[in-house]
Amino acid sequence: MPSLRRCWFRGLTLAVLLSATQCNKEKPPGALDRSGYHVRGSKIFFLPNWTSSAWEIEGVDRATFEFPLPKGTDADYARDKHHVYWRGNPIPGVDPKTFEILDSGYVRDASNVYRNGILICDDAAHFEMVSGNFVKNSHTVYRLYPATTPISDDPAHFREVSAQDGYSFCADLAQVFVNGNAIPGADPATFRVLQGGYTRDAGQSFYFDKPMPEGTKIDSLEILTGAYAKDAARVYHLGHVVEGADPATFVVTDDKFQRAKDAGQEYEQGKRKPGPAAAELPSQSGQ
Repeated sequence: MPSLRRCWFRGLTLAVLLSATQCNKEKPPGALDRSGYHVRGSKIFFLPNWTSSAWEIEGVDRATFEFPLPKGTDADYARDKHHVYWRGNPIPGVDPKTFEILDSGYVRDASNVYRNGILICDDAAHFEMVSGNFVKNSHTVYRLYPATTPISDDPAHFREVSAQDGYSFCADLAQVFVNGNAIPGADPATFRVLQGGYTRDAGQSFYFDKPMPEGTKIDSLEILTGAYAKDAARVYHLGHVVEGADPATFVVTDDKFQRAKDAGQEYEQGKRKPGPAAAELPSQSGQ
């Protein structure tokens, strides 16, 4: 009889240990775990980051679940035979059989293109990224930020004009854009980029998406460093007139801090500095 009791106790202990081990295997990831997908026994969890709590992805098909996908990471896209997941959440309508990750954060299936789990294009076969803020398909050009918005029905002519200095200029036959914003009145046919956000067309000049002040002499406009420019009559900073500055003697002395001088005065960030005349101060810009 004691032998039977010992066997029963040992069997119960083994069952408890097996149950505890199984529970431990299915324990959600925590602060010491990497962010992303975690397979724990029969369950799959997603952990956004170490300060957040993980959640179990409901309804996932464990046998066909896969991550990371080609060009993906442990924390963005995953799929099973039924769904594609973005950061642990199923994306409605995506076909997992034809799903693929493209470059620059874009993904697609046979029909649509998505970014960060959001549908942005319904013509996957003709999808093309134009710049950091524009994509197009066969019928529409979309601006991506601050929200995905159709902005042109002329994708055949929509192109990136320039990406110099980190600024993106794009145009179609009717409009010109800088960093995603339209430049009112700019003529695409004669538009050209000068430097540092300054541009012009045949009739006027611009600083980013704003026209230069009335009276700007575009044919003598010279772009300096430190966001300064000048023409035969005036000096400009960030597209605004620097009051009292003499264009004939104006030079930039420190483009990093936007400091400059003319024959009688020093300037910083387009404002006159109090103090003595600056005529004898050496130029640091070599201009």
